[in-house]
Amino acid sequence: MFKPKYPPSDTHQAITPHSAPAPVVPTHQAQPGLVQRVGANPTAAVVGVVAVGAVLVSTLLAVAITGIALSISGVVLLLLVRLLRQELNR
Repeated sequence: MFKPKYPPSDTHQAITPHSAPAPVVPTHQAQPGLVQRVGANPTAAVVGVVAVGAVLVSTLLAVAITGIALSISGVVLLLLVRLLRQELNR
């Protein structure tokens, strides 16, 4: 009454001693290369190039802004230290 009903397995196949497995015939289908894919859908290629370019530009911009901020902070700290030394020497 309360026996579970399992669906038949789709991955395991029992091989009886009297039956041999069917030979596998390899089918080699060449994957289309980059030129064929771009020719088939040039809009996707342009969008991909623009997306990669945007990521690179934003990364370089972030590095440049960080470098400028650090250099300005260094100059300000140097001036503050010089001012404090002058105040302490008086």
